[in-house]
Amino acid sequence: MNERPEGLIDDRLAEEAALWLARMQSSDATEDDRQRFQNWLKADPAHVTAFVEMRALWSDLGNIELLPATDKKRGGSGRAILAGLACIGVIGLAALYAHQSGFIDQWQADYYTEVGETRLLKLEDGTNISMNTDTAITVHYSDRERRITLLRGEAYFDVAKNPSRPFVVDDGSLTAKALGTHYSVRTAGGALPQEVQVEEGRVEVATGGDVTVLTPGEAATLGKDGKLLRSRKDVANSMAWREGKLVFSGQPLREVLEVLAQYRRGRILVLDDRAAEQRVSGIFDLKNTDQALNILEDSLPVTVSRLSGMLIIVRSR
Repeated sequence: MNERPEGLIDDRLAEEAALWLARMQSSDATEDDRQRFQNWLKADPAHVTAFVEMRALWSDLGNIELLPATDKKRGGSGRAILAGLACIGVIGLAALYAHQSGFIDQWQADYYTEVGETRLLKLEDGTNISMNTDTAITVHYSDRERRITLLRGEAYFDVAKNPSRPFVVDDGSLTAKALGTHYSVRTAGGALPQEVQVEEGRVEVATGGDVTVLTPGEAATLGKDGKLLRSRKDVANSMAWREGKLVFSGQPLREVLEVLAQYRRGRILVLDDRAAEQRVSGIFDLKNTDQALNILEDSLPVTVSRLSGMLIIVRSR
């Protein structure tokens, strides 16, 4: 199992970055505050990375008005209220960062992978689990049932047959019960849909109000209405990540970038529909997403701009 001290260090940096962000956005930040902030940034490149990530998360929260528009007072009590709300905002932001960065799920997990990492596990009953990037699971085996809780990410299951102990994957909003099979489950989170794909055998997929049985080459996606949307899928291509590859066949660049983004930190933004709808076919190394981006820029009429190491902008040229 991966060691957790790295996650704790990241969390400490996230806290520091959140505090600096709140202070620098405060109307009463002093020149001394700004100088100390610059010194903190210069002290370690990791500080810059943490601050950029925190600023991106802060912007995701939107514009939140802390005081009613009619309250224009700037007296001591007003500043105290703002300071208190700012502290609440920082705590909430730190919690949001911990969730989105995967720290909380990793802390709860029996096994997990970092962003860009894949991993193969062999469980006590002979079941093999391939874990995709940024994935966390817990394992609950009893005499009556084998249950995997998928906390985040995606995993592929090569299930050892045992009719007396059903094998069930649960991600909190759907369950996927193996009927002797090879299949994958991806939970909600990020740009990719919540989905079950079957390569071999059958899988019973159930939500609060819907049940379906999938056969090889089929997938079920959980819609916003809580219903399961069944479709055919090129499962071999979708599961190529197990071999360290990402395979695309005539897919829009927008979808390709959404997949690549799962294997790197930071964000990839496509600015215009013309670029987003370019069709992509190819095989890429998931361990080298920079190379994939270079290939896309060379082969398509798009420009790829890298900003601050954490943000990539793709647009038509």
